[in-house]
Amino acid sequence: MTADMPRESAAEVGPVETVLADGVPFGRYRYIAEKVAGVYTDLLTLVAGESAAAKDLLDKLDDLDTDAQATLFRDSLLRRTIEDGACRIIMGLDTIEPATLDDVLTAATTAAVTANRTLLDQDERGARLGPTSAFGYVWAGDRTGGLPGRRFTEEVLKRIPHFRIHEAGQDQIDTLARAARLAVRVAPALATSALSHIFMVVLGDFEADDQRFNSFTVPGLPGVLILSPDVLTSDTRAAEALFHEAFHLKFLDIDYIHPLFTAGFRQETSPRITPVWHENDPGRGDWPIDRVLTSMHVYVALAVFMDKVASAAEFSDWEGAAARAAQCRTRAAWLCDAVRNHLDQLTASGEQFVTSIQAMLAGLDAAR
Repeated sequence: MTADMPRESAAEVGPVETVLADGVPFGRYRYIAEKVAGVYTDLLTLVAGESAAAKDLLDKLDDLDTDAQATLFRDSLLRRTIEDGACRIIMGLDTIEPATLDDVLTAATTAAVTANRTLLDQDERGARLGPTSAFGYVWAGDRTGGLPGRRFTEEVLKRIPHFRIHEAGQDQIDTLARAARLAVRVAPALATSALSHIFMVVLGDFEADDQRFNSFTVPGLPGVLILSPDVLTSDTRAAEALFHEAFHLKFLDIDYIHPLFTAGFRQETSPRITPVWHENDPGRGDWPIDRVLTSMHVYVALAVFMDKVASAAEFSDWEGAAARAAQCRTRAAWLCDAVRNHLDQLTASGEQFVTSIQAMLAGLDAAR
């Protein structure tokens, strides 16, 4: 972080923020990142049995320390490629052509020795979201026509039908960079931990005018945050969107290293829950259990974030912060109570996750 991104001392950070930002196993970014790197190293070892390029990359890992390996495996394209290679071997799925797998992994081996250790860090592809690569990048287009950029856009578009990617302009990049700094000023430890899970912010819209959205994440695209350009109308709105979706990305990483759901869990067959605030809102309820857990996680984080906004004079022009903090606490508590009726869908880690959220909600109530 730079000097304009202040940090609070441990004594000044609220206990709930400390757990969300730095608790183990569900908060601390470094812990999660190292575990993610371990999972992908194991998958890469499997792929190396059939791919010389995978073996070369695996050998290169021996030259990297733990931090460098964690940085390498932040790359969404590398993670997706390794997963596709493993799926091809384990399940026989036609997820990636062997030649493409080798070409991407060869490029990753070359990138591993660069400063940012990513396939997509060139200026003509991803512009930095912050002063360093710690908060990832904003997709600025692929003017090189090379395999990494082409493969990345293909992976995004095949998972989001009828979506159109926008190449971010400098004004949009600047707005997002200011928004990231603003989020860190509000909640230094919490926002830093969350935003570190972002690898790439992609701006875009849908072909149909009625498919409006603010932001979302997509399973299968780790570290990728999809954002509507409409969100960039103010730094505060963009800061909230980055923080909100970063917590969804954090949840995906947590579930990846400590599976929260029982073997065979699928959204399609999951029990469904309709939050009370969506009972009269057709099309916005009927949530599977995984959505309940990730939303519960985000609402707790937003409750802390908006409480900090409301308590600081410098953010006095941020509309309705105190009321929104209270609403987020209420919604998180409602979801926590609802999911306790479906603990059979969760692993021991999943139950621990729910218990940790319940404890944090009790801490927020005690602090009021």
